[in-house]
Amino acid sequence: MIYALKAITTGKIEDLSYSSRRPMRSALNKKPFAGKMWLSKTGFSEDEQEYKGHGGPHKAVCLYSKKNYDLWKDDVTALPDYAMFGENLTVEDLDEKNIHFGDQFQLGNAIIEVSEIREPCWKIQEKYKIPNLIQRMSSSCKTGCYFRVLKEGFVDESSHLELIKYGNEASLLSVFELNDIYYNDNKNADRLTYALKNPYLTKERRQKLEKFLKRAQKQKKE
Repeated sequence: MIYALKAITTGKIEDLSYSSRRPMRSALNKKPFAGKMWLSKTGFSEDEQEYKGHGGPHKAVCLYSKKNYDLWKDDVTALPDYAMFGENLTVEDLDEKNIHFGDQFQLGNAIIEVSEIREPCWKIQEKYKIPNLIQRMSSSCKTGCYFRVLKEGFVDESSHLELIKYGNEASLLSVFELNDIYYNDNKNADRLTYALKNPYLTKERRQKLEKFLKRAQKQKKE
């Protein structure tokens, strides 16, 4: 299955004027590149990240669905064509319900694997001046997701995503489902236990889910 990409984008860290309350440095305003670019274990060669909450081997590439842009059509006068929330990949016809942890995709000569949910940050909220953006994005479960890079390689500006392998069927977990557990149902011991069976979760995500599970089990006993 091949999924068309509206854009593949990268950005450099810059001082942004979206917030009057505190300094904002970010590579949020990403643009499409021309030609081809090397995709390494830590991301595109010309893409930058301001702080550790973004980037790194388990958050090397960020994806957001173009379909999700409609969530914000009543809040933003002119919706952007791509990289609305600083994602590297703006995909046309794929969203959180159809993306599973461990799914592998060919992107140009590289191979990437779904590895993390995205936790919305204050910077995207400040950019669009939507006071409850973080809460709405989180509770909707339409946050986008991250990939780790299994095989480095060059990515062409016109590359698309080709699904080449599904995640483990016995513990299949969509990005939407994990978002729903994490943001909306994190006291549900049964769902947390199932999510923790997934072998593709990052150590950080596993630790957070384990913390939720211990709390849920304790409350169940009380």
